[in-house]
Amino acid sequence: MAILQENTGIPLYVQVVAGLRAKISAGDYLPGEKIPPESQLCLEFGVSRITIRRAVKTLVDERLLYTKQGKGTFVNAVKIGRRLQKLYSFSEDMLELGFEPSSRILEQTLGEADEETAALLDLPQSDRLVNRISRVRLANKIPILIERTFIPHYLCPDLLEQSFDHKSMYHTLSERYRLELDRAEETYEVRLLTDSEAKELGCKRLLPAFSIQRLAFHKGGGVVELTRSVGRGDLLRFSVQLITHEMRFSRDLFNISVKDQSNSH
Repeated sequence: MAILQENTGIPLYVQVVAGLRAKISAGDYLPGEKIPPESQLCLEFGVSRITIRRAVKTLVDERLLYTKQGKGTFVNAVKIGRRLQKLYSFSEDMLELGFEPSSRILEQTLGEADEETAALLDLPQSDRLVNRISRVRLANKIPILIERTFIPHYLCPDLLEQSFDHKSMYHTLSERYRLELDRAEETYEVRLLTDSEAKELGCKRLLPAFSIQRLAFHKGGGVVELTRSVGRGDLLRFSVQLITHEMRFSRDLFNISVKDQSNSH
């Protein structure tokens, strides 16, 4: 039985909402899957049917659940879409899609870059220090991505004095340091989440995931940011617009393989 707190001032239905949201986030209830009936949820949370109905309605209103007349309540399979032709900011994209963005800080440190990171950021030999910021990015409090960002110290020497749990990093780069981003290069691979990544994202291990590397450039042409991200494959969808004749793609850019995912769960 889930343990609810009755003397915290937090309504019981709100606690049930949090409990159901956590189960969906962890993959206990998968997209398209029917959640347990009211009677079972009443026993599990130790509350009345009225409380369960109010909690479920809240999640239906949030589009995390949907109901089928005479069949029950199901987990919505809607994914968060991101448009690859646009230099996107996670915070701005989530707000545009109607989600509330937030972050959980894992690390904010200053350190020397390794050889690969230094080369990608084109760091001068005289200053190999980078600001390292690792965050779990959330939409409506559901973990979506783990981002590990590296920004040259010489460009933003006091960056770590900022708090990025609810602040857009790109907005800070623009407003505080006058670094206007002009373009970015991204690479995508598909892999499985590690145990530690699944723990941070609150979901099942070995879940299919997007592995993303981004290099962002300012208008002067220099590299501002290197970000390595891993995102939940069950919650993200990427799209790109292809234009005949005006945009040419080299087959060498793509390395596509199909693997049997029958044992991935």
